[in-house]
Amino acid sequence: MLLAIDIGNTNTVVGVFEHDRLHDHFRVASSHHLTSDEAGLFITGLLDRMKVSTGDIDRIVISSVVPRLSTVYERMCARFFTVTPLWVSVDIKLPIRIDIDKPRQVGADRIANATAAYTRFGGPAIVVDFGTAINFDVVTADGAYIGGVLVPGPETSMAELARKAARLFDIRMVQPEKAIGRTTKQALESGLFYGTLGQVDFILDKIIEEASFKDTTVVATGGLANGIEKHSRHIGRVEPTLTLEGLRIIADAN
Repeated sequence: MLLAIDIGNTNTVVGVFEHDRLHDHFRVASSHHLTSDEAGLFITGLLDRMKVSTGDIDRIVISSVVPRLSTVYERMCARFFTVTPLWVSVDIKLPIRIDIDKPRQVGADRIANATAAYTRFGGPAIVVDFGTAINFDVVTADGAYIGGVLVPGPETSMAELARKAARLFDIRMVQPEKAIGRTTKQALESGLFYGTLGQVDFILDKIIEEASFKDTTVVATGGLANGIEKHSRHIGRVEPTLTLEGLRIIADAN
């Protein structure tokens, strides 16, 4: 079985694949003070919840955008598993071609997302990943990853606004009942939801126009993606496990 781990700044997503079927997965908050022993107990605990033993795991693939946690999970694998993990980067075999000016700067999660979108849906494809940042990743019809756009995620923006404005406060992104808020909380909810939606659709307008894409698949993923497709002019589907699927595809290619 394949253990896939996606380490992000806000969340870590762990999944187990049996061949090409996702057996189970969990999304938890990323602890930046995690030790390798804690990571091992955390991972083996999740495997136990999935009714999977460590001996069932014969492959591990990891994407990480947190260098400190990369070191932690490297040590964890050495201690708790007899498997050397495959780390996603531009230096391994990929089903897509990385065609940007500085390939080593692209995040491993973005490589996994672009790989999954192109492999599953073909190109051109755009992935919108809602997390600490909103990542837009662009793949052409012939499988070239040509870059994208990075903007602060909705909860990142709201936390910064609450930090700098004495009478405002942090909220979660939810769809408001009305655009015009009659309380401060309602006004913040409206601004966060419709501001994010408008920003995303405008950026997608610009990407599609600039790349001259036709019949583009636009897929959303990430912890805050659910339901966004009901309101976006471009996003056609939400795939919560897209990054894990990309990790599996990359692991199979290597």
